[in-house]
Amino acid sequence: MKKILLIILTGMLLFACAPDEEKAIQDKLMYGELTVKNNTAYYTMPLGLCEDWPEETTTRDIYVNDFELLKRSGIKYLRISFGWDAIEYEKDKYDWLFWDDFVKTGVEEYGITMIPYVCYTPAWNSTEPVDSALYWNIPPVDMEEWGEFMFDLTTRYKKWIKTWELWNEPDIWIYWRTQDVGQFAEFHKIGADAVRKADPEAKIVLGGIAYRPEWIQSLFEDHGLSPYVDIVNCHNYFETWHKNPVEEITSYVNDVYNVVAKYGNNQPIWMAEVGYSTFRQGSMVSDSYTAYYEYEHTPNYQAVDIVKRIALVRSTGQIDAMAWYEIKDLPPSDEVIGDIYNNKHLGIAWADHSPKPANQALIFVNELFADPIKSISESVVSSADEKSDSRYVAFERENGDVILFAWLQTVQYDKRTDDKTGMVKDTRVETVSYTIPSALTGTGTLYNELGEGSEFTSIEKSDNQTVVKNVTLEGGKIAVMEIKK
Repeated sequence: MKKILLIILTGMLLFACAPDEEKAIQDKLMYGELTVKNNTAYYTMPLGLCEDWPEETTTRDIYVNDFELLKRSGIKYLRISFGWDAIEYEKDKYDWLFWDDFVKTGVEEYGITMIPYVCYTPAWNSTEPVDSALYWNIPPVDMEEWGEFMFDLTTRYKKWIKTWELWNEPDIWIYWRTQDVGQFAEFHKIGADAVRKADPEAKIVLGGIAYRPEWIQSLFEDHGLSPYVDIVNCHNYFETWHKNPVEEITSYVNDVYNVVAKYGNNQPIWMAEVGYSTFRQGSMVSDSYTAYYEYEHTPNYQAVDIVKRIALVRSTGQIDAMAWYEIKDLPPSDEVIGDIYNNKHLGIAWADHSPKPANQALIFVNELFADPIKSISESVVSSADEKSDSRYVAFERENGDVILFAWLQTVQYDKRTDDKTGMVKDTRVETVSYTIPSALTGTGTLYNELGEGSEFTSIEKSDNQTVVKNVTLEGGKIAVMEIKK
C-alpha cells in the first residue's frame, strides 16, 4: 500500500505545473514556428521527423537513440503517436509509465517539440470481439469515453505538448473502417471539445488524410467541422503507395489548400507525414507502384527523393511544416499496420540508427532552407523545350540569394518501354540553362543531394537578369544550384 501511494504521489508531483514553469518549457519549443502568418511572403517551412513507438517493444535506449539522431541532424520537432488502446487498457485504467518518461526526456532533455496524433479504439470500447485482429480501427461504441481520454491525456501532458492530432488517415478504411464521414466528424468534435477544455491554448489538428482532399471538404461543408480544427494535416507517399509521379505533389497540395480556403477558415496546413521507401522485390514496390529504373527505391535514390520532394512541397507556398516518415527502419520482427514491407523501410537511418544517405540529404536541405525564402519558380525561364524531361523549382532568400533545384522526371508512364524487370538503366542526359530575372553578382555553387558542392562558373550576369548556363542533368540525380546575391 505504501508503494502504491508513493507512486501516486510521485506522479502528482511530476505533472503538477506552475504557470511560470509551463511558460519556461514552452519558450524553448517551436510551436509558434509551425504555423505561418503570411505564406505569400518569405517564410521558413520547418522540417521534422516522424516515428511510432509501440510500448511493448520499445526500450528507453531505442527512443533515446532516436532523440540523439534528431539532435545530430538539427531536427527540432517530432510527430509521435499516443495509443489510446495501449494507454487505457481497461475502461478508466491507464498505463502512463512509458509515455511519462518519453515525453519528459524528449522535451526537457532534448528540446524536442512534439506533435502527437492519438488513436486507436481500445478492445473494450469496440464492436469487434476482443480477440479480433481489427478491433482498433472501428469507431468506438461510446464516443464520450474518447472525450474523457483526450481530456485526461491533454491534462497530463499540457505543459510539454500544445498540439493534438485526432486520429490518423481517417479517409482510408484501414484506419477508419466504416468510412462514415459524419461519424468521424462527431468523433472529432468530442475529442476537440475535450482538448480545449483541458488546455485552451492547445491547437487541434485534423487527423492527417492519406490522399483524399474531398474528405476534408465533406467534413467542413457537410458536417460543420471547421470550427473544431486549428490545423489541417495531409500525407503523401507518391511513388511508394501511389502510382502518381512525385511531381504531382504540388497539385495535391494545391487541392488541399483550395478545399481549406473555400470550405474552412484558412487553417494552416501541415504535411506531417511524407516518405519514400527503400524496399523493392524486383520491380515490385507495392500494390500501387512498380519500379522501372534500377535506382528506384534504393538508399541512394531515397536521398535524391527527399531533396526533390521537400523542394516541390515548399514551392507551393501552402505548407507551413513538413515531417518525414520516419527516423529509422524497423527490425524484421516488428509488427506494423498495413504493408509489412515498405512500412519497415522508410527510415532515413537503418534499424541500428546508422545513417542512410537520406539522413545527410535531410540535413543538407534543412540547412539550405534555414532562412526565410519564397518561390520564384514561375519567373525563372528554362531553355528546355516541351519534349524535355527536365523539371525545376526555384527560390529566393530574403537577402536576394537564389536556390535552384533541377532534375529529370523519373516516373513518366508514356515513355516507359515494355521492360518489366525494374532494372532499366537510365542513360538520359540533358543540358539546360535557366534565366533568373534578377542581377546576381555573387558566386555559384552546384550541389548534389548530399550537399557535396563545387564552384559553378558558367553564369552570365547582366543588369537585370542572371543566366545559369549549361547545367547537366542526369537521370536519377538532382542538381542544386545556390547563387549568392
